[in-house]
Amino acid sequence: MELIFRPSFFREFDRLKNKDTLIALENIFSRIEKAESIDEIGNLKKLRNYSYYYRIKIKISDKHDYRLVLMIRNNKVWAESIALASKIFYEK
Repeated sequence: MELIFRPSFFREFDRLKNKDTLIALENIFSRIEKAESIDEIGNLKKLRNYSYYYRIKIKISDKHDYRLVLMIRNNKVWAESIALASKIFYEK
C-alpha cells in the first residue's frame, strides 16, 4: 500500500518526544507499506460515522496512550493525525 503523510501529521509528529512511541510508529508504517490489503495491517478499528477512517491504538504506558488516525481508500493510506488518547478529536 502507498503511505502518504498529511502536513498536519508532521506538525503533531514533531511534538512527540517518547522514543518508544517513535519506534512503534516506525513499525506500524513499515507494516502498512508491506501490506497488500487492509487486513494485513492489523489492529485497525473503523471509526463510526466515517466511511474511510480507521485508528490504530498505540499503548506505550499509562501516560503514553496514543491513537494514530488513518484514511484508507483503494490502495492508499493517508496518515491524518496522531494524538494522546485524552485529546482524541474524532469522538463526538
